[in-house]
Amino acid sequence: AKEVLGDFRSSRLNGDLCFKFEMIHKPRQGDSAPAVPGVLWAGWTNEGPRVRVELRPTDGTRPLAFIAAKSAQGSRLWLRRGATTVENPRQDEPLAAGLLLLPSDLALPYTHWEDTRYVKTERSRGRPVHFFLATNPAKVAPASVGFALDRTYGTLVQATSFDGAGIARRTLQVEEFSKVDEQWILGSCSVRDEATRDVDLLKVTEAAVRRRFDAATFDPATLDRPAPLPTGFKPL
Repeated sequence: AKEVLGDFRSSRLNGDLCFKFEMIHKPRQGDSAPAVPGVLWAGWTNEGPRVRVELRPTDGTRPLAFIAAKSAQGSRLWLRRGATTVENPRQDEPLAAGLLLLPSDLALPYTHWEDTRYVKTERSRGRPVHFFLATNPAKVAPASVGFALDRTYGTLVQATSFDGAGIARRTLQVEEFSKVDEQWILGSCSVRDEATRDVDLLKVTEAAVRRRFDAATFDPATLDRPAPLPTGFKPL
């Protein structure tokens, strides 16, 4: 199990990737909210993996963009709403009003928290997975995150955030993977609020893989403008 975690932390993408997605809020009762479109870039810098996300609302609300970096030395987040970029903002603010999704749901900082211990190995959705519990080094919510890595493929398939009393507050679940140009990527995932049972569903609609993005793509100084999109997107 420790080897799987070590391999996961040190693994690198087979080139950079970019995908377009839609996020839909599905309350336990009532109708689903209109989809919120966005774009995600993922790559690797000398400091480790980086993710850039831009939401591009169609309802006239102000756009949001963030860049997240993580390594054994810690995680950093730069978030821009409107005309202001903030480093390491509050972690409990959703990406947009009416959504559950947080920046951490896409950046996954907890997979690199130093205080991480192996819990168990068991089957989940028919596949053997290793479960780990990571304690937040910052004294903020969540107090800890339990996450699961597929034993065979070493990919994250589930993560549950706990408060200081050990009560589950939200669960991230990978719903499906998709193959684009012979490379497996995320197809869709969900986030569930354990108290309200409301759910956000993120579904990837198009992807471009095995690319090389300019370093500026992951430079926080560029969050004041949209990042360039690669060509050759493939529909999922």
